[in-house]
Amino acid sequence: MDLPPPYELNELNRVLIAVRELDVQGQGCSVNSVTKLCSSFVFGGRPVDHARTLRLCCYAGLLSVKKRIVALTQLGNEFLNLNPKFLYEINDFQKFFLAQKIVFKGPWDSRARDLFLSFSPNYYEITYELSLIDNPPALRHNSIIQILKTLNVLVESDFKLVVTPGYVAFVNQLLADRRGISEKQLDQALLANRQLSTQAEEAVLQFERKRLRGLGRNAEAELVRKISQLNIGAGYDIESFDGDKPLFDYDRFIEVKASQGSELHFFWSANERRVAEEKGGNYWIYFVSSFRRGNSDKIVPIMIRNPAKQLSLIKQVNVGIATYIITQCGDLPLNLICQGNVKGFVL
Repeated sequence: MDLPPPYELNELNRVLIAVRELDVQGQGCSVNSVTKLCSSFVFGGRPVDHARTLRLCCYAGLLSVKKRIVALTQLGNEFLNLNPKFLYEINDFQKFFLAQKIVFKGPWDSRARDLFLSFSPNYYEITYELSLIDNPPALRHNSIIQILKTLNVLVESDFKLVVTPGYVAFVNQLLADRRGISEKQLDQALLANRQLSTQAEEAVLQFERKRLRGLGRNAEAELVRKISQLNIGAGYDIESFDGDKPLFDYDRFIEVKASQGSELHFFWSANERRVAEEKGGNYWIYFVSSFRRGNSDKIVPIMIRNPAKQLSLIKQVNVGIATYIITQCGDLPLNLICQGNVKGFVL
């Protein structure tokens, strides 16, 4: 079904209100009675095809129709309950509901995904954006763009379409689903990145910038970036530089692991290992032991280059192949490095 113009989203309220008023016994009501009652409402000031709006409600899962008898679905009741005063215009709660249930996890998700595939991550603002000058959207995207603007998912700023903060995670999940990551896997990954892991990533980000400045690579230090919040399936958290030569193409991809304990122990996902195998010597694991929020500026990480190969060669480390659980089982052969005012250990 074609996407409606944005103003017709308000018509969802008109149709659902009519159904609730007519269905006094909970047995449903006729399609004709709904369209007739809708025509008697004076809302909006535009001529509207109420039969089309009714079909739209059915397509969105807000109504069900059987043998010309229409009834509110559970989803429709939830949507209408967000409008207790039965106002015509959809409110912010209903907008969020439509975005979550219809756009990102419903019948319009393929349209939204097709659009967001052309967006680029902005790792510094933690959002996704599309330049209207350098990469103008295709004409087929106009309808979904207008709807997403109406639902407060997108705003236009400085000739760019920008995803608003409250919807970044939804876009991330929508794109992750396209990459073959299940919702359960994504939820587990998001959970693992909270609290301790998020703080450790920020600490490693600052560590990398200090390390590069110690090598005289100030320009590269400013370009080090954390990508984990926008690309949960990348297989690593931070993009940086080795710093052995002037270079502005990222060549050090860092997966951050942290523990409040003192010994090497972390979980390594199958996706992270696959990416590590692909990137070889450009992939690093930075393990931060005894990590606490208060000591984030004093971390001394264990840095493991090419872990897909290296971990299997260290006899003091056990690798649980089934789940890639990495556990220390002896004194680690650590080599201390000092670069500028930072230090770390290479395993």
